[in-house]
Amino acid sequence: MALKTIFTLKEPFSFNELKKLGINIPRGQLDEQVELGKLNKKSFGRMNIYWKENIDSPKEPIDSFLTKQLELEVQELKKELMAERHKVRKLSIQDGIDEPWREAAIAMARILSEQRQVTLQNVLEYFNAPMEE
Repeated sequence: MALKTIFTLKEPFSFNELKKLGINIPRGQLDEQVELGKLNKKSFGRMNIYWKENIDSPKEPIDSFLTKQLELEVQELKKELMAERHKVRKLSIQDGIDEPWREAAIAMARILSEQRQVTLQNVLEYFNAPMEE
């Protein structure tokens, strides 16, 4: 049953893509089909790509198709990485700015508390400022 489904696929596929499609087949069975010549196989790093040779379709090199697919995936991952780096940079800048401002605000609150003869705690509570840790 699973082999019939695999032979109906028109595009190249990997073992993990088969799992995502809900097709459970052992890797050994795929390799048997490669040895029998019913499937073709190409390794890219640690990933094996399988495909069935279509006689009636124009032959586009499988390498170029897979390369394009992997390049798109790499570009998406680079975008995600850059977004995360931007978030980290933004947070690190914010942390660096918050501390001097906090120190200045506490100093002003101390001066105000001395001028008004109230406790520092009352001044901070009045302005809804976070309490010192």
